[in-house]
Amino acid sequence: MQIKYGQFKIRAHELDNKLSVQVTSELGKVHLKDEENHSGYFPNEMCFQLENAFEKPEPKGLKRYSFGEYTFILGINYNGELCLFHSVKLSVGKKIIDNIDTLTLSFLSEPKA
Repeated sequence: MQIKYGQFKIRAHELDNKLSVQVTSELGKVHLKDEENHSGYFPNEMCFQLENAFEKPEPKGLKRYSFGEYTFILGINYNGELCLFHSVKLSVGKKIIDNIDTLTLSFLSEPKA
């Protein structure tokens, strides 16, 4: 599924009980903000930023999206970053697929005895 949110395009794909989320934009290449440069106030916040963009996206209010059992909230802050807020019950992985930074969300599982 692909959605447009402001000047960002979000592609979400559910496979093997995981949700992969990729963010792109016509304004430039989009990267996940690394932990060192991230000044987020929420432990469940992931931000995407544009690389070398001449134009910065307009701020946009929060909107909730659901994909099967997965739900997240998107918003664009005043720095032009797309922020994704996810449940604290999810585990988040980061990887690169097709040269695009990708988040992989999956539910935390109980350890088996």
